Amino acid sequence: MRLRPPVTAIPWLLREPCDIGGHHVPAGTYAVASLWDLHRNPDLYPDPEEFRPERFLHNRPPRGAWLPFGTGPHACIGGQLAFIQVAVLVRALIRRGQLLPAMRQDEGIGHRASTEIHPAQGCQVTLEP
Repeated sequence: MRLRPPVTAIPWLLREPCDIGGHHVPAGTYAVASLWDLHRNPDLYPDPEEFRPERFLHNRPPRGAWLPFGTGPHACIGGQLAFIQVAVLVRALIRRGQLLPAMRQDEGIGHRASTEIHPAQGCQVTLEP
């Protein structure tokens, strides 16, 4: 969910003027936060392109560094439920064996909408006892 968040960008309508990266942005402007880039920031995640889930075992990412379902009042209403469902499923599967990718190569990314992505081949895995 860090490397391939369900939503890759979040638009915000600025209610007040602000400065972003040294640029004045007036109220009423839409700003877009790229979760794709945020989750690949090497200042937050050393070797950001590597899939290393153990980096989260003992440490939570800094606040605002991991937002797979967005944030604030417009965050995905089902985000917490989805996270719980994935955690329960993965725990149940790893009790029965080791999850391995079905293909050696990266299966690529599919697009459902301008900001939604998914594994192109459906994220096929095998369960080895």
